[in-house]
Amino acid sequence: MPVLRGTSLRVQTIYIAAQQWGLSPHQIAREYELTEAQVHDALTFAAVHRQEIEAAIAAEEKIEAAHV
Repeated sequence: MPVLRGTSLRVQTIYIAAQQWGLSPHQIAREYELTEAQVHDALTFAAVHRQEIEAAIAAEEKIEAAHV
């Protein structure tokens, strides 16, 4: 899993916050104590590697569904 440099926060967490929860980069930065530049870097990385990020999210959702 790709992690935002200098943190233990996964890129997919930021991607989910933006795509599924509809948070703005400013809101994400405030929520996770990041700079907006860090958020933009993570979202840019996620856009370039979208298929991989979405596959990782889907795999985790499948695992979580199996444990409910």
